[in-house]
Amino acid sequence: MKKKLTIAAMLATTLLLAACGKQSTSQSKKTATFGLNTEVASLDTLKAQDPNSFDVQDALVSGLYRMNAKDQVKPDIAKGMPTKSNGNKTYTINLRHNAKWSNGAAVTANDFVYAWTRGANPATKSNYAYIIQTIVKNGDKIATGKMKPSKLAVKALGKYRLQVTLQKPTPYFTSLLSFNPYFPQNQKFVEKQGNSYATSPKTMLSNGPFKLKSYRQGTSSFSLTRNKNYVGPVKPRLNQLNFNIIKDAQTGLSQYEGKKLDMTFLTGNLVKNNQNKAGFKTIPNSMVTYLEFNFKKGTNNDFRNKNFRTAIANAVDTKQLATKILQDKSSPLTGYIPPKFVKNTATGKDFRAEGGKLAVPNKNLVQANWQRALKQFNKRQITIQLLVDDEDWQKTTAQYLQSELQSQLKGLKIEIRSLPQQQELGMIAQGKF
Repeated sequence: MKKKLTIAAMLATTLLLAACGKQSTSQSKKTATFGLNTEVASLDTLKAQDPNSFDVQDALVSGLYRMNAKDQVKPDIAKGMPTKSNGNKTYTINLRHNAKWSNGAAVTANDFVYAWTRGANPATKSNYAYIIQTIVKNGDKIATGKMKPSKLAVKALGKYRLQVTLQKPTPYFTSLLSFNPYFPQNQKFVEKQGNSYATSPKTMLSNGPFKLKSYRQGTSSFSLTRNKNYVGPVKPRLNQLNFNIIKDAQTGLSQYEGKKLDMTFLTGNLVKNNQNKAGFKTIPNSMVTYLEFNFKKGTNNDFRNKNFRTAIANAVDTKQLATKILQDKSSPLTGYIPPKFVKNTATGKDFRAEGGKLAVPNKNLVQANWQRALKQFNKRQITIQLLVDDEDWQKTTAQYLQSELQSQLKGLKIEIRSLPQQQELGMIAQGKF
C-alpha cells in the first residue's frame, strides 16, 4: 500500500442537472446522453481509479454483489449471501448458472479466481491491488514478492462455486465484493487481447446490462448499447447510453439547456445559481482528496523532511476550501475517513465523530515547522510542482493551494501543471511528478 500524506479532504457532493426523459433523447428512442467532467481513464476493472471509469464499468460488468439505493449489499452474480466458516475467515459463494459474457460464454467461479489473482499480482500494476492484497490470505506475501500470485487463497470448488479465505475476519468484505477490483474477468479473452484489453468494443467483454458500442481510450465521446446476453437483477430502461466528455461546467450547462444533454455536472457558482431548477440533484458521495508527495529516489528530497510536510498540512484550511473556494456543497474533513460513511458496530457511533479531529489548520505550527525545514535545507527558496488533472474543481483547488501556501510559507514557489486525467494518472504511476 502506497504511503500517502493526507493534506486536504472534503466530503464531496455530486451535483448534477438531470432531465427525466424530457430532453431531445426521447423515450421512443430509449437513449440518454450524459456529460462527464473528465475522460474515462480505463475500462479494465483492475486498472481504473477514477469515479467516471468506475461508473461506466458498473454498466458494463457485474460482480458477485451490488449495492442498492440504500447502500445495502444485494446478490448479483452470486446466488444468495456467502456462507462463512473458519472463524468468519472463509467465504463460500454459489453463483447463478445463467450469467453470461457478451460473447455467450458462461460466467464461472474461475473468472473470479483469475481476476483476483491478476489484481493481486504486482506485475499487473493495479491501482487497487492493495484492496485484494491486504484482505485475501497470502495477498501480503504476494505484494512483497515472497509468494507467487497463484497462491492467493481463492479457488473454484466447481463451475459455479467460489471459496475465498481472508487474512483475518473482515466484517465489510461482502460489500467490498461489490467494488470493481473484485469483478470477474474471462481469462481466455483477456490474455488473447493482451495490452489491448478493454480499449475498444472488440477488445472488451461485458457481463453487465450494457456492452460497448463505440469507444477508444482518450475519446471525447462514446456509447454503450444493451447487452442481449445479460440476465440479472438490474432492469435497464434504456437501449443506449451516450457519454460526452465536457470538462467545462458552463459548457455542460449550456448543452443541457440546449437539450443536447440529459445530465451534466455542476461546480462552483453554477451550483448556487441552478439549485432551484427542477432537474437539480444532490447526491452525497464519500470521496477523499489528498496531496501525494513523490518519495521516489532521484526526485525532490525536500519531501522527505517531516517539518516541510507538517507545515503544508497545517496551512491548508479545508473549511475555507470547501465553503469559499469550491462552493459546491462539499464539507470540510478533519480526518481521512469521511463522516456518515461507517459506524462502530459496537457503539453505533460514527467513525469520524469517534476518531476525533485529526487535521485542523494551525498557523503557529505552520511557521514553527517551516522555519525548522528551511534551516535544515540550508536554503531560502524552494520550488515544487503540483500536478493535477484538468477538471474545473481540481484546477480551482490547485490555484487555492498555490495562493495559500505561497503566502504562508515564505520562500516556497508552487508551479501548477494540469494534464488530461489519463495522462496525469500515467505520470503518477511512473513516478514522474
